[in-house]
Amino acid sequence: KRAANMAVNRIMLRKGNIVDVEMLSNNSRQEQHLCLAQTIHESIHNLHDEHNVEHSSGQKVSIGVVRMANINPLVAVTKFLVNLQPRRNYCIHFCVYHSQFPLAVRSFKEGGLDRALTRHDEQQLWRQKEITDSLANAHIKHHIFVVLGTSVVEVGRDHDYDWAIAEPSSLRALVQLAGRIQRHRQLPPS
Repeated sequence: KRAANMAVNRIMLRKGNIVDVEMLSNNSRQEQHLCLAQTIHESIHNLHDEHNVEHSSGQKVSIGVVRMANINPLVAVTKFLVNLQPRRNYCIHFCVYHSQFPLAVRSFKEGGLDRALTRHDEQQLWRQKEITDSLANAHIKHHIFVVLGTSVVEVGRDHDYDWAIAEPSSLRALVQLAGRIQRHRQLPPS
């Protein structure tokens, strides 16, 4: 039924790609987390370059999500990821978001994410304090906002991301996450 419906509506809104992570079986867990962080870091830059919006100043912004299944590996990979240097003329802004934050902290994060990721009005993004504060640093051309989270990024959230990175998981989880890409804007990717 779904395949027949997709054949009628030929507009493809989401595309996927499998990225290999180079790891040796004898690597320690810490080395595996570093390898994963390096692969994610490279993918973040590549996805930003392909899927961003341009401000009137010429600066480019993208908001993406990196979704992992479990909190402990997410935190371990994040520790490596935040210490990797971005490419020249790029700035990466991270937001870690998972279910184990105290309720007040999680609610604060969700409020900010809800405001930034409600993208029915294209101009609303440029009115977000986090975005405008970052764009005030005019010598940096590329601003990448990355939400690092678990399944909380997809369950019950009406968010519209520019791109996503997900570790392998169930087909349902991948479909849920894909539904958060171009959710409001519905622009076919090139």
